[in-house]
Amino acid sequence: MVKNIDAVIFDLDGTLVDSQPAALGAAIEALSRLGVTVTAAELREQFGGGARKLLRYFLDRDLGVEEAGRLIDGAIQQRSDIQLSLIDRVTLLPNAKELLVSLKNGGYRLALATMSSRNIVGEVLSHHGIKSYFDAVMTADDVVHVKPDPEILTKTIDLLSGQVGRALYVGDSGHDLEAAVSLGMAFLLADTGIYVRGETRERLRAAAEENGFPIVSLDGLLDIYEAVR
Repeated sequence: MVKNIDAVIFDLDGTLVDSQPAALGAAIEALSRLGVTVTAAELREQFGGGARKLLRYFLDRDLGVEEAGRLIDGAIQQRSDIQLSLIDRVTLLPNAKELLVSLKNGGYRLALATMSSRNIVGEVLSHHGIKSYFDAVMTADDVVHVKPDPEILTKTIDLLSGQVGRALYVGDSGHDLEAAVSLGMAFLLADTGIYVRGETRERLRAAAEENGFPIVSLDGLLDIYEAVR
């Protein structure tokens, strides 16, 4: 159980939506146009720090730092364009909308803190009709430092006019957990297995348990409401 919470902040990808076909597919295609071949498994290992960090890693690896620096902005734009064209392939996780309705009706303030870009986040929220549930939305475009740096959480709390000690961050990755821990914020692990898999997933669960953080499964998102009541 998480006590004295009045604000719930969510990550997006892998926490409320399954964006793999769009997010990973767009990255694979954008990189392939530049002669860089990557697999979905490789992308999952690097996913979570925003498009620039993700694409730059593989461009550096295959093309070298200088060439990567020349191509990165174009690669980001191509990936964004492709991902936007695949928005209809982004699906809400089971009971995600019902969870938002329950929390909102329960009087909680809701926010998003995600490393996806603002235009993509806006399209996803509009496509699924959930934009109105959020009192604040923070994206990769709003911060200088990507997760696990807690900047995005600090700015989200400021937008909500809230307190760190009364907020809960819900995420599915080690970056999410680390950002919350570094800020002293309560955390809940959405152990969906969408992006985080294998040994990395086992280590993440162990870290959540060691910190005393609640864990919910892919089919147990509604349990988040019970955890904060």
